[in-house]
Amino acid sequence: MGLDQRLSNGQRFQYGIYQFIDHLIGRKRGHRLTEKSRRKFYQKLYKTLQKGGKGKVLPIERRKNLSLKEFKKHYVKKGIPVVLEGAAKDWDCVKNWSLDYFKDLHGKDEIVVVDQDEMTAPYQRMTLSDIIDGIRNGSGQYYRFYPLLEKHPEHILDFDYKWLRERRNPLTAFEAFQVFIGGDKTLTNLHNANQCNLFTQIVGEKKWRIYHHFHTAIVDPLPAANVYRGAPIRKDNKAFNPFEPDFGAPYSLYEYLDSYEVHLKPGDVLWNPPFYWHAVQNIGESIGVGYRWLPPLYCYKTSPFYSFLDTIAKNPPIWKAYKLYQQDINLIHMAEYGQLEKYKKEIGKV
Repeated sequence: MGLDQRLSNGQRFQYGIYQFIDHLIGRKRGHRLTEKSRRKFYQKLYKTLQKGGKGKVLPIERRKNLSLKEFKKHYVKKGIPVVLEGAAKDWDCVKNWSLDYFKDLHGKDEIVVVDQDEMTAPYQRMTLSDIIDGIRNGSGQYYRFYPLLEKHPEHILDFDYKWLRERRNPLTAFEAFQVFIGGDKTLTNLHNANQCNLFTQIVGEKKWRIYHHFHTAIVDPLPAANVYRGAPIRKDNKAFNPFEPDFGAPYSLYEYLDSYEVHLKPGDVLWNPPFYWHAVQNIGESIGVGYRWLPPLYCYKTSPFYSFLDTIAKNPPIWKAYKLYQQDINLIHMAEYGQLEKYKKEIGKV
């Protein structure tokens, strides 16, 4: 059983017009221009959602020994998430990695950390040891997008790279490995992106909550400045947390959405198609790796409108965004908020 797509095509089209206006002239001006129309739109949308009743939380299907043919034919072709249970249990990364492993090998790596909850905040330069020590003493940040293979390409041998590449779409524009290192209950708020993702849980456990991209009107994100789209923070400087949901205003519409719930354990691999909204929370000390790639034709088929908006994003433009993406996705967020040039001067790369 899949997620109910409760919005009609007409409602999605109307909301797309609002998004396009916001993209062209900015969110504040776009809202002023369409204020009355949007108010009526959301009043009708609320009634539509109420008719379907409260949303269901569904487990994502877990498959052992799923054949490559069935994976592509059923899950990739139809854009359905699935957990490939234990698919990576024999990989060296699952057998050997730990926080101590990274600290011993790469603790001196200089990294840059961007606050994903408040991206306008100043970035921080530190070492990987600093991050790991913080996690161990309970004061650490959730370090996202560690470009491990960019810094240490020999770690490609820790994965079954052939297995991963076989599951990619044809005509792929780029690929990237990104490591996520965090402590207990650290989380990433709702967001989506236009890449495909095979996410491998390596150390500890992780919960995901996933919403269909047809329901972007409920999330009502800010216009995408680049290839990453985040849910807005609307209440007391806090984003909606699907793991501890508060359905009071202004998040009341979320109560009517179906969602997938995922609980990953070491060796599990999650196939997450492009544009699905998702939030992630760590259970205990956690290390996971996202293997991402961009198949333009597949992404346009999945969501033509949002793929188009991504191609005309300006801050930074898409060609520059993907160049930065393969170095460190944190650099994209720094570019968006005018901090990248300062950082490049600090490290001597002008």
